[in-house]
Amino acid sequence: MSVAENSPVPSVAVKNPQQQVAIRSFIGAVVILAALGLVFGAIPYLWWQGWESAFVGNETLKNNVFLSEALLILLELAVITGLGFEAYRASQQLVDPGVRSGIALVAVVIFIALNVCVMLGDTMEQQYDQNIALGWAVVCLVFAAIIAGVGYLLWASPAVFQLLVAVQDQNWFHLNSYKGNQGVRVRRGTIAAAIAVLGCGVATMNFRGLFGSTAQDAANDWIWRVPFTADANYHGDFIPVLYKVHIMLPLLLSVGLIWLAWRIVNVPGFADFLIATEAEMNKVSWTSRRRLIQDTIVVLVTVVLFTGFLFVVDIIWIRVLSAPGIRVLLIDSKEEQQKQQEKAQW
Repeated sequence: MSVAENSPVPSVAVKNPQQQVAIRSFIGAVVILAALGLVFGAIPYLWWQGWESAFVGNETLKNNVFLSEALLILLELAVITGLGFEAYRASQQLVDPGVRSGIALVAVVIFIALNVCVMLGDTMEQQYDQNIALGWAVVCLVFAAIIAGVGYLLWASPAVFQLLVAVQDQNWFHLNSYKGNQGVRVRRGTIAAAIAVLGCGVATMNFRGLFGSTAQDAANDWIWRVPFTADANYHGDFIPVLYKVHIMLPLLLSVGLIWLAWRIVNVPGFADFLIATEAEMNKVSWTSRRRLIQDTIVVLVTVVLFTGFLFVVDIIWIRVLSAPGIRVLLIDSKEEQQKQQEKAQW
């Protein structure tokens, strides 16, 4: 009798969700930083280079800043719209727990690491001017160490993964609202108050010149100088980061503050508090307009009467306690009045 042999089923390696989040976080962060660099750095720089090259022989159009910036704004809006649409489509596929917060964390870390490396390169440029390869090696080593450290935490630390999942569960990186049809009035008031307070802060920083010069002909662009490329006149290669900081940075901060104000009222814990607050306010029995006016008049009249009564009692007790037979309170009203007049003259 023959016996059929069952071939063993090949085992399929189960993917670690934390490692998948780490990989997708780095890919998403690089894509986001590249898109932001394209919109706020590369496009304005290339636009102005192309504009000056296209109208070399026409000084009128070459110096027409208004027309050039108007066309640049239209181009930027078109690019931002297209990238925003693609980002929205891509975000619909980011359903893994912690991947959205991981992308935000890695993007911030990479941006900070690049700033650190640029500043380190500027510091080391004079020391390693004869050995550029060694200077580049040090800068790249620092950058790799920062990225590798963050990558290891995302790849192997359960605590970091749980933190990313917890932050994402608070709806910080989602477009959907939490119980959007409840507590609407209190939420709107909270959003308006947050925008007013934070907007005043941005306006104050702008008025004090913390974002750079606001002069029309002033060059106030944020650039990263590429280390070890400067010549004798301190000219070297650079990477544009942000065009016209005094305009773009307040605008970006304002957009970010609006987003922050809207997201705060949709955090589950705080949103439930606002919903409960509106529910309690709806239970309050508000008085009528006529009754409010009457009560206000009663309060004001009572305050005036009590003020007059206390003034009269105070005068009486001053007279009684300073009488010749008692003399407990020794106050010379004329002398005190004279002292007050001397202070007023000073």
